[in-house]
Amino acid sequence: MKLKNYFLLSILFGVALLSSNCNSKNTIVDLKDFSIKDTANIYSFTIATSNQDSITITRNNEKRVWMIKEPNYRATKSSVDLIMETFYRIKIKQDVSKNAEKNVIKRLAVNHKRVDIYNQKNELIKTWYIGSPTPDHLGTFMLLKKDGKKGSRPYIMHKPGVYGSLDIRFFTDWTSWRSPQIFHYPNSYDIQSVKVSYNDFDHESFCIKRNNKDILLSNLNDSTIENFDTIQLKHYLTHYNNICYNKIMFVNQHDKDSLFALEPFIEIELHNTSDERTKVDFWRIKDENSSTGWDKEYGLIRVNGNNELLRAQYFNWDILFKPLSFFSTDIIK
Repeated sequence: MKLKNYFLLSILFGVALLSSNCNSKNTIVDLKDFSIKDTANIYSFTIATSNQDSITITRNNEKRVWMIKEPNYRATKSSVDLIMETFYRIKIKQDVSKNAEKNVIKRLAVNHKRVDIYNQKNELIKTWYIGSPTPDHLGTFMLLKKDGKKGSRPYIMHKPGVYGSLDIRFFTDWTSWRSPQIFHYPNSYDIQSVKVSYNDFDHESFCIKRNNKDILLSNLNDSTIENFDTIQLKHYLTHYNNICYNKIMFVNQHDKDSLFALEPFIEIELHNTSDERTKVDFWRIKDENSSTGWDKEYGLIRVNGNNELLRAQYFNWDILFKPLSFFSTDIIK
């Protein structure tokens, strides 16, 4: 069993088991500069587990937007920011005692998360091996690799002011990394046009367009509405700041096809100033126990005609569901 552990450690870490007989300066590689102060130089990082799960988050793309490499979805900004802050602020909490080093390295070999950090040229900056938390959960056992050399001494790492293990920040589930944002326009002037179509009452459908500094409103037939509340119209466009899906619906293809064959309750198409279009089909969910016959909390959406079904929460979405009569002063309300 001891021989098996030795070879396992040699393969995964390239370090010998530390003992009282191998403490010479020639056999110990002591790496402790885990932090990366120039986080602006980080362009991608890969997280891999000892169970062979992995994910790569990168901004090596034309717009320098943090993306999940495969599948190609935008990454959640808050999760990326948390990782960047960890890269920057991580510090050694304390050394691992000599008596505990051997067992810590054994545990790291069997169960760890490997984080490879790259620059814009796809050059490896550093590699972190993240192990289990300390018994008090105030530190995390880690080992560093840098410039092709792996450290032979693990350390207990932490982020000052934060209680808890660091390993939970480094996860490989792409559904958790994926940004839920469908519409994200903090500056409404980045919106060129929005078309909202109500298939059950098309007379309330409308389209908002920008023409230089002017804002225009038209109906379903593209007839211009002359009298409308300009303030309300401009305010409506600010609602596209942070519209998100609530959940990815993993359902069988037959059920998805059945839904996609139905006419959506509402269709929203947004065209931005970068000539990008986002089209959302929104279906209501039947609920026999509801007074309206429809689920009052959730609907289902499809984005850009793809084969993915998402759940949307009315709490976030119904602010977009304004009728033409809400804006037009020509229509009796």
